Parts: sequence; structure tokens; C-alpha cells
Amino acid sequence: MKMYLAMFLLIGTASLSAQTDFDKKLAERDARISELEARLGKLEEQKGDPLDEAVKEAEETAKQDSKDEEKFGDDIWFHRTGPVTFRLIDISVDGLFSVGYSSRPNHETNALQGGGHDPRRRGFTLNQVELSFAGAVDPILRAEAHMVVSEEGLELEEAFFQTIALPAGFQVEGGYFLTEFGRINPTHPHAWDFVDQPVAVTRIMGPEGMRGAGARLGWLLPTPWFFELHFGVQNGNDGSMVSFLGEGHEHGHGHEDEEEEHEESIGGYGAVERDIESFHEFVYLFRMHHHVDAGPFGVSLGISGLYGGNRSGDSGKTWIGGVDMTTKWAPEGTSKGTLFVKTQAEFLYRYYQADAFVHEGDPSDPLDDEAFDSTVLGDWGGYLYVMLGWHHGWQFGLRGEFADAFREGELRRQDDPLRDRRYRGSALVEWEATEFSRFRLQYNFDHMEHLKDSTAHSVWFSVEILFGKHPAHNWAQ
Repeated sequence: MKMYLAMFLLIGTASLSAQTDFDKKLAERDARISELEARLGKLEEQKGDPLDEAVKEAEETAKQDSKDEEKFGDDIWFHRTGPVTFRLIDISVDGLFSVGYSSRPNHETNALQGGGHDPRRRGFTLNQVELSFAGAVDPILRAEAHMVVSEEGLELEEAFFQTIALPAGFQVEGGYFLTEFGRINPTHPHAWDFVDQPVAVTRIMGPEGMRGAGARLGWLLPTPWFFELHFGVQNGNDGSMVSFLGEGHEHGHGHEDEEEEHEESIGGYGAVERDIESFHEFVYLFRMHHHVDAGPFGVSLGISGLYGGNRSGDSGKTWIGGVDMTTKWAPEGTSKGTLFVKTQAEFLYRYYQADAFVHEGDPSDPLDDEAFDSTVLGDWGGYLYVMLGWHHGWQFGLRGEFADAFREGELRRQDDPLRDRRYRGSALVEWEATEFSRFRLQYNFDHMEHLKDSTAHSVWFSVEILFGKHPAHNWAQ
């Protein structure tokens, strides 16, 4: 009996101990479940309903687009990529028109005013109307396109992209663009200080400015002052590249009533059609540009170089070098465009290695053929001008130019309007009424060798009208 009672008490004690452990674990589980439910509730409060979140995001986007429309107007194209809004803010039409008179007849003035967008005859001239687009493409690229309408028709001036997010100060540019040589060549005519293109720039870089399809690498060095290097490569056979594989110039021969013309390269040397077959047909660019500001005074210095094949033959090569300097002074505290002094100078030198060729005369008489040995033709020139701003919008400028050459080709240098000795002096008065219109009156005195009496006097009045979102003119570039 005692044995059974002991066994019963032992079993009861074990059962009570097991029940206690079970209840403890059950309580721990309930507490864990309560904790998880609380954490889940907090997460749901933070996240919210998916539909509500979508509606909220759409409302915020609509509010931002509304702000963009109020800020930039209906005439600005823009789009959003995530939280970023990209705007095509530079949309413009810029017109250049001129009227004037020269003491030389039009066919001679056309050679004196050699720039493709210069006033080139007595009476009225449509210099150009430029349609421009520029803006951000996405977070890593921006792009520009410029088309020009002139009396010669419609042409593409530039269309290129640039990177805006590369590290270490690097930038890549690609497309169809003006070669970044010197100061004048990469600048559009409407941004020039004077009405016409300097003579030396016209002869060496071409009437339309040297440009072509290619790519350029820029590097802004980490220095205390602005210091940038450019390395570029472009196709050398664009029609504008007259010093390389471009179409060159045409010279008439014989009497005025004869229409016989033949295409020639520099100095009257024969022209050979050369396509882009190898690295020898590219044009290679190097440019170094420094700029330093010291209070009201700033100075920019540039050194440029070009190398490539030319049209005189398969062995023809061209080297072009140039230096340029710009200074500007504007007292601190004065209004923009009132009082300032700006100077700009540029010197260019072309080393043209012409290949040997045979000039064929009468096809029926092989004895009148003339052979020319390989030679080097040198051309150089430059300009210097000063601009003075003395009252809001009013400026006065003086410019001096020279151009010369050595060694003759088929044409006597003195008879070649593109290689004879030239001097030109210019005086300019400008009134920039607003950022969207300006008026310029310019006088030119020319001295040249290729014309009888060797002097010319010209007066040109130019009007520029800008409307749209083109960047305003830089009053002291």
C-alpha cells in the first residue's frame, strides 16, 4: 500500500513539473508573437498602402511639372528622368545683315572680304541666319546643333555632343564641329567683335572656318588657375579644310570672257582627290589654354597646332601653328558692359609641303606640260585689336592686320589674292542696344599687291537681331 502511494505521489509531482514547463513555454511564445505583431504594425505604418503611395508620387510629379511650366514657360522643352528635370534652354534664331560700299567693284571686293560670312559687295548682304539648339540630353551628355542659312543656301555649321560627368576634369566631344584652333575659328560670326573675319584666318583656316567630323578629348588640369589641354582628330577631307584635303580654291585663267577654271590647292599646285584611307588622311589637333584672373584684370593665353595630309599629292603634308592672347580689364563695382578695355591678338603660320606634280597644258601638245618639284610654301599672318567700352552698350574698336607668304607655286605670289602681302586697318563703333540687338559701323582700309593701285576703302553697317533662348553675348569675352 505504501509502495503504491509513493508511486502516485512521484507521478503527480512529475506531471505538475511538466505542466509548469509547458505553461512557461506557451507564455514565451505568446510574448514573441505579440512582439512580431507590433513590429509588423510599425512597418505597415511606414510603408503605407501601395495604391496610396502611387497616388502620392503622381501628385508630387504633377506639382513639379507645374512649377517647371511656371518657371520656364510653354516655349521650353523639358522632360523629367526620375527626380531630375532636363531642359533644352538654348533655342534661338540669330540674324546678321549688312549694307555697305567699297571703292573696289564687287568682283574685287569679293576677294578682299574673303570670309564666307563677311559683307562682300556694294549694297545689301544677308551674312547669315543661324538656328541653334542646345541643352542637356541626360545626366551624362549635353548636345548642340547649329544650322546656317545664307545667300549660298542652307548648311550645317555644327552638331556635336559633350560629356558632363567624367571624373578628373576630362571631357569628350564628338560629332561635327569647328576645330578648336585659336580664338576666331571656333567662334560663330555673330559672336565676333568686328564685322568681318581677319585676313590671315581666312587664308589659313578657310572662308567658312575649319570644321569637320571627329572627336576631341579635353582635360581641365587641377591647377590654381584655368589650364586646359585639347587633343583632337577630324576627317581631313571636309570642304572647309582648305589647308588639308578640302576642296581648295578655284582660280580663273585667261580673259574675262573665258570661263575656263581648274581646281587647285595652295599656291596653284595641282589637286589630287584623297579619301580617308588611313591615319594619314586625318587632321590632328593640339591646344593648350591658360586663363588667370587678378582682380579686375584677366589674361588668356593659347597655343595651338594642327597636322595632316594635303591635296597636292599623296606625300603632301601641312603643319599649322598658332598663338593667341586675350586680356580684359573692367573696374570692380561697375555695371556690366559699361567701362572695360579688351585686347585680342592672334598669329598663325602654315607650313605647306606641296608634292611634285605636272601641270598639263594643251592635251594635243605634250611639250607644253610643265613639271613642278616638291616644295614648301609658307604663309603667316595675324591681327591685333583693342575694344573700349565707355558707356552702357557703346564700344569703340581699332584693329590692325597683316598677312604674307614666301616661295611661289604655279602662281606668282604677288598675283595670288590668297598669298600676296596684305595690310588692313579697321575702325569700329558699336551700340549694343540690348542683349538681343546690336548695330556696328566699320571702316576698312586695305593695301594689297594683287590689284592695281593696291588700296581699297570700305564702309560696312551691320545689324544683328537675336530672339529665343541663345546665351547672351559676352561683353568682354
